[in-house]
Amino acid sequence: MTTIISSRESRAPAPRPTILATAAARSIAWVRHQLRLRRDTGMLLALSDHLLADMGVHRDQVGRAVRDSTRAERGPR
Repeated sequence: MTTIISSRESRAPAPRPTILATAAARSIAWVRHQLRLRRDTGMLLALSDHLLADMGVHRDQVGRAVRDSTRAERGPR
């Protein structure tokens, strides 16, 4: 008698992350994002007005430029 072994043995489905784990992951991602915004803003504000002008950004536009650049990296939602 021939025994057929299926490659799809009955396995339990992969465990789904809990609501708490998902909330924690999102919170960590938000904190990382905020730290990156702060770091990038500080780096740009440390540049001279002349260098900022070469990039086409005024000192009062730095915060918005950093936020817009991170939105562009993430892509449309």
